[in-house]
Amino acid sequence: MDHFQEDGQFFFHVHQISLYDLYDWSKVTDNNSEMIVSHSNVSRNSFTDTGRPNKAPSRRSGLRTGTLVRVNENDVALFRFGETVYGISEKCPHAGGPLHVGDIEELPDQSLCVRCPYHGWKFDLATGKCRHPSSRGDMSTKVYPVKVDHYTGDLSVGFIEFSPLYFSTPMIFGL
Repeated sequence: MDHFQEDGQFFFHVHQISLYDLYDWSKVTDNNSEMIVSHSNVSRNSFTDTGRPNKAPSRRSGLRTGTLVRVNENDVALFRFGETVYGISEKCPHAGGPLHVGDIEELPDQSLCVRCPYHGWKFDLATGKCRHPSSRGDMSTKVYPVKVDHYTGDLSVGFIEFSPLYFSTPMIFGL
């Protein structure tokens, strides 16, 4: 378990997924067609003039979904928008829908929401607050801070405490 503490939160490293594996929702145009980005001259392991790795997107980043990860014994949906990564609870609080397969929408106030694929409820990626239906503004889901190492693409998700599941394993003596 790789983790570090910062600003009163414990950050857990996301294994086997990096920034470059996440679909970049900022590349979607208003008419929902993906903008064409050419990476034909970029190697995943080449370096820029500043010495930073120049990583091209992996094949996984072409899938137009969020990414489901298990961190600190919690299922978290990760969404990339440009160089920012958002973490939100995987299950929609309304009916348990898988938020990682929901679409990202930018609202008129410039906030980003994930739309649940089951019933179309929208949750703000920054606050977790329900934005649609507006009558359910009292409902929200959990959001998690995500740290991005822009040099390596490594991701870490923040929690205010360790999962209690780490401490509930029965102890076996005498083996």
